[in-house]
Amino acid sequence: MFKDSEIAKGIQLGRDKMAYFLIFGIAPFFKENFMKELLLCEHLVIGFDESLNKISQMDLNVRFWCLATNEVKTQYLNSAFLGRSCSEDLLAAFKEATKPLNLKKLSQVSMDGPNANFKFFKELTSCIKEGPEDPEILNMGSCGLHSVNLAFKTGAKCTNWKIFDFMRALYYVFKNSPARRALYTLYTNSKDFPKKFCAIRWLENSQVAERCLDILPHIKVFIEQVEKDKNAPTSKSYVTIKEHISDPLLPAKLAFFQSIANEFESFLTEYQTNVPLIPFLFEDLTNLVSRLLKRFVLRDALKEGNILNVDFENVASFLPSKKIDVGISALCHIKKAKASEGQLNTFFKDARKFLIGCVRKLLERSPLIYILTRSVSCFNPMVTLSETLFDQRLTKLLLILCENNWMTPISTDKAKNQLKEVCAESKNVSKLKMYKRTERVDKFWFDLLSTYPKPCNDAISLLKMIMILSHGNSNVERGFSINKECLWENMKEQTLIARRIVYDSIQANGGINNFEVSKQLILSVRNSRGNYEEYKEKKLKEEKELRENLKRKREAENQLKELKAKKLKILEAAQKDSLRVEEEIASLKLLQKKL
Repeated sequence: MFKDSEIAKGIQLGRDKMAYFLIFGIAPFFKENFMKELLLCEHLVIGFDESLNKISQMDLNVRFWCLATNEVKTQYLNSAFLGRSCSEDLLAAFKEATKPLNLKKLSQVSMDGPNANFKFFKELTSCIKEGPEDPEILNMGSCGLHSVNLAFKTGAKCTNWKIFDFMRALYYVFKNSPARRALYTLYTNSKDFPKKFCAIRWLENSQVAERCLDILPHIKVFIEQVEKDKNAPTSKSYVTIKEHISDPLLPAKLAFFQSIANEFESFLTEYQTNVPLIPFLFEDLTNLVSRLLKRFVLRDALKEGNILNVDFENVASFLPSKKIDVGISALCHIKKAKASEGQLNTFFKDARKFLIGCVRKLLERSPLIYILTRSVSCFNPMVTLSETLFDQRLTKLLLILCENNWMTPISTDKAKNQLKEVCAESKNVSKLKMYKRTERVDKFWFDLLSTYPKPCNDAISLLKMIMILSHGNSNVERGFSINKECLWENMKEQTLIARRIVYDSIQANGGINNFEVSKQLILSVRNSRGNYEEYKEKKLKEEKELRENLKRKREAENQLKELKAKKLKILEAAQKDSLRVEEEIASLKLLQKKL
């Protein structure tokens, strides 16, 4: 191919050359450098999630303060393959996958909300906190993104609308059916088909509902025609669609569903990032809850400080049914609908149930209920402008860190004084007022503290600890999409891990176009063949030992069976002898009586 290149002519590629280059040359180089960087960090946050594949793969990502760039970074750490995912399995796999990191530096674990994960968290906390002076992992609940999406799903299921079933059926009735799609286009002159609905795709609910609304008239025409031509499908999906399409308020229900989905998606979209947003989490979640409550609760019942303590059993605090804010689009569809008064009343009551279900779940499971979530908002530049509020939240944060042994009482006092002094300076007040959310909050605060004339070491240490706290697990979720691109059939686990390490390391260094190949990397690749041979020898030795152990085990089992059989024979013979002796004794006693 490259006839003019002597180097290309000399290259020989065996069947497994690129594989061992990757696993024993490139990946170890990146992993070693990454571990050196992590071991220098004072605090770490590890996020994990399990995929639903056959091997129950658990990916772990780590958030840390990068000393080279002085900002928060998130990067793939490792994968574990569980098979089962009870809390004991999670703990063992987690500890193995995080070696050689010091878990006493682990300030938070970011995870979703199954009960097994909460039990794992308790077990990990007790495992790390061996003595009273050891730090305790900070708890902000499960992933904010998961809990918010779960709240939306819960609200939707509180009604009897079965919107999820309808949208799912609408997609599957045309999926993998070219003839049915052709009929639909013939009857309606439309080439717009339903979008796929998936309850766990956080950012696509409103788009699916919008498409459903757009094509609803065409769906009605399609059903009328196939029924007329006696060509109606017999599938369960078609039956579900037919049942829902007769509902005169279906467009209004879809519009209301879309309206609420948009409320949630604005939050979910913004928090799909690795950039630290933890200082804004409390305000953003509070605003989301407030917007939902204002749709169905009287304004007087939503006084400041009462938003998180609404009594859902107090019907007197609710707006009248027909004054519930269901959205302009839903109201337009209601005016067009030929629905009875009873149907309208039921619709508005169901809309209230939807909203109550959403808010209740947010207040039960989201990070909003944790004091730490409110406290870390002291690093929200807007909060610092209110001296009283800033002081309250900062004090509470430092108290939590002191109680959990992450800071000493002296360092907390120093950090508080340094932060208050920096934020009180007029020049810095102007910077705080001009701050925009498009600017990285970690860089903003580090520049503010590091350029202050007086040393702010304790405040900077506090900043690094807080900014790495996770606001959501989206980075781990995105990793599963990357895994799919890396996978091929029968790929070994270590190959997948190596590919992810290389991919994330290159991305962390600015991408493939900005990556410089160092001499150390070249040397590592040169040594990969030797490492591969050592690995093969080690595996052969392990397999040989395993075979020998299995052989010895089988021999021991056979010997055990033989001994058990021998013991049984001895016992049977002894029992016969015992019976014979008993008979002799009995006959002698009988003879003794006669004499």
